[in-house]
Amino acid sequence: MLMIADNIWNEIKDVIPGRKSKFGRPLSDSRLILSGIFFIMTTGSQWRCLPDYYGKKSTVHGRFMIWSRTGVFKAILDKSIDVALKKSGDPQAFFSDTSSVKAPFATFGGKNPTDRGKRGVKKGIVIDTNKVILSILVDAANTHDSKLYTPHIPTIKKFTNDKPKVFVTDSAGDAAQLRKQFSKDNMALHASNNIRRNKKKRKTTTGGRWRIEQIFGMQQWNRGIKLCWAKTKEAFLAFCQFASLIHNFKLAGVFG
Repeated sequence: MLMIADNIWNEIKDVIPGRKSKFGRPLSDSRLILSGIFFIMTTGSQWRCLPDYYGKKSTVHGRFMIWSRTGVFKAILDKSIDVALKKSGDPQAFFSDTSSVKAPFATFGGKNPTDRGKRGVKKGIVIDTNKVILSILVDAANTHDSKLYTPHIPTIKKFTNDKPKVFVTDSAGDAAQLRKQFSKDNMALHASNNIRRNKKKRKTTTGGRWRIEQIFGMQQWNRGIKLCWAKTKEAFLAFCQFASLIHNFKLAGVFG
């Protein structure tokens, strides 16, 4: 059975909300619940196929939805970032990109313009030079990449330590308005040239973006993320945050 490793659980157990009252039915084992969610994310199984070992299916799914809506997975991700940065040091630059996946049931999905108009969703990720995942968000597949950069700013701004940083993107970020928005927060937006806007420009590309392509590839190992089977934005984002925090802990050498 897939279980959350001891070392990872010891890092996050204080972040998982416990019982607030002495009255009422006792809460199920949070570690077992989280391990059941890990099983669904990793295998891509339907909730009704969750092995009985993890407890009642409705209980595990219900706790997952509560934790998704209340930001528990974001809190665990933040914990993993703190642990990873303590080992690798403060970020020296940021790298961002997006990736689309099919999402046949997502209520927040949209027609993917690069996949014959099939329903899909898009992930946006920001990492640092050491491949620590610092921010992740999800939206409809027909959302332009340029609209998925600035929403990261409030999250990553705290990692700049009031020092100028570079934010590296592909050609979707080649826009004066975007550069102006990032400059307000002491960040220089460095994007590949979009020659479709000006064919007289010499095509240039940004270096180092292979790092984030590698991150997307590794996240695809989780079948629950390779295709979005979740219906709500909160649920799919929670799965993406879960995969990201596991990645960060592994970078920091936190294993079972």
